[in-house]
Amino acid sequence: MHKRIIRILLYIIMTSNKTNSIVIFITITIILDSAGFGIIFPVLPELLEKVLNADLSTAAKYGGILTLAYAFMQFIFAPILGILSDYYGRRNVLLLSLLGFSIDCFIMAVATEYWVLFISRLIAGITGATFAVASAAITDITTSTNRTKYFGYLNAAFNIGFIIGPLVGGLLGEYHLTYPFYFAGILGLLNVTYGYFYFPETNNLRTKKQISFASLSPLQTLKSIKQFKELTVLFFVFFLLSTASHSMESTWSFFTMMQFDWSKQHVGFSLTIIGIIGFVVQAYFLQYLSKKLSDQKLIYIGLIVSCIGLILLGFSTSVQQLWIGITLYLLGSIHQTGFQSMLSKSLNQQYQGELQGVLGSLNGLTTIIGPPIFTYCFYFFTQDNAPLYLPGIAFILSALLISTSLYLIIQYSRK
Repeated sequence: MHKRIIRILLYIIMTSNKTNSIVIFITITIILDSAGFGIIFPVLPELLEKVLNADLSTAAKYGGILTLAYAFMQFIFAPILGILSDYYGRRNVLLLSLLGFSIDCFIMAVATEYWVLFISRLIAGITGATFAVASAAITDITTSTNRTKYFGYLNAAFNIGFIIGPLVGGLLGEYHLTYPFYFAGILGLLNVTYGYFYFPETNNLRTKKQISFASLSPLQTLKSIKQFKELTVLFFVFFLLSTASHSMESTWSFFTMMQFDWSKQHVGFSLTIIGIIGFVVQAYFLQYLSKKLSDQKLIYIGLIVSCIGLILLGFSTSVQQLWIGITLYLLGSIHQTGFQSMLSKSLNQQYQGELQGVLGSLNGLTTIIGPPIFTYCFYFFTQDNAPLYLPGIAFILSALLISTSLYLIIQYSRK
């Protein structure tokens, strides 16, 4: 995998021109942004325990609130920053987003009270439009013939960052709890400095139209659901599946620390392994299966395998069972591509942009709803007076959501 990444970067550098120079900066930006997000996961549980002076169960509950704060502000402000980038340029908005990321990291590094962490997550959410604005910049500098290739680089950069981030966070966290945050913040400032001097404006056709308040509403695109009444079931299935996907990121660190007494380094290393497995599944395994199986079979097989994996995770009592479960869950992620393809094929080409807008808004809502629910369930079933000790409850709930989705898709397909 790493050889493939190196070849991609070398290709960009060797064929360097203005477009590729911009792509290099954007690629590095996305790697650092996703790595910074991933750095937090291994050390957040202990940071919350320290700040709250509480146990791991309570830390998980308040961690979910922090995720809610970040996701809600991002849901509100990402469309606003995207529209502002149409008016004032990608460069200014992108640098603002990177600066907000650095400020968030430094605040978390020095925080001694929970409300300070909460404020830092609000700031991160308000300025958290890096990927959206970077995608818009890619659109500015590419043509219809090479756009897909460069978007592929962008998605690869995101995956690379999330593979690197948890590993770095776990390693630095073993030396001191604050080191990962300082490290991520410094990298962000270096990226801001580099971008200020060397990243040119890509949006040379900035709109002059007056900004309407309606266009700034993140719920605006959800109104389009009314136009696609025949897809209501599929939209609901997408909502359930997207919600289920947040169980892993929300509770993995807390779950493994409590159930298996893992250290920050163990958690970071495990998240890196998960990222690598996910990359291999999407880049190679899925490419092979998509040529052999129909969308419907990809969905059915993927959902069943994911469900089995989550149940194994939820009731895992050994590390071997844990890794079998997570591997099955990741293999089952092939259902995502099959389902997206099914949705896309259900509408004419003229509605594809609107469809993606609806899916993006639904995904944003699940990012707000899912993590607090899963972390609270973890807290409820692991606290001292819990009616039943079940630290893997989030994975079991996800399995329930996925099995419900499978049933709905089967019923929909029979019509």
